[in-house]
Amino acid sequence: MLTEALLALAAAGGTAVVQAAGTEAWGSVSEGVARMFRRRSGDGAEDGAQRELDRTALVLASDDAEGSSRQASLWGQRFAALLSDADDQVRQQVETELRQLISLVPGVADRHQVLNIHGNTYDKSPQQYGSHNHQQIHYGSDT
Repeated sequence: MLTEALLALAAAGGTAVVQAAGTEAWGSVSEGVARMFRRRSGDGAEDGAQRELDRTALVLASDDAEGSSRQASLWGQRFAALLSDADDQVRQQVETELRQLISLVPGVADRHQVLNIHGNTYDKSPQQYGSHNHQQIHYGSDT
């Protein structure tokens, strides 16, 4: 099961693919995505990923907002599956590659808060309080 941070990373990756389509970043992003799937999934995966990327580019060329949202979600799901199917070492490599792809597309990392949190543990359960514009998180007792 993926952590919330990894799910956010996968969603940001999906957004990056969609935002890159039709821009100068598309070549680098699409090549990186195809390479990532080939390395992780074996023979033929790169071709399958490239076909999906081509399909994404066609959908996005139609300037359909619903299609853009659907494509971002689909790519987010593909990245989440890639992350969840990997062991810890490979998962960290995929995370690094995905962060690099996200950084190629201006503004995506700013809109998606993608945290670098690994192996944090707390002695006490956190308590979270808040209302619309204010939030307080306490770890442990207030004494």
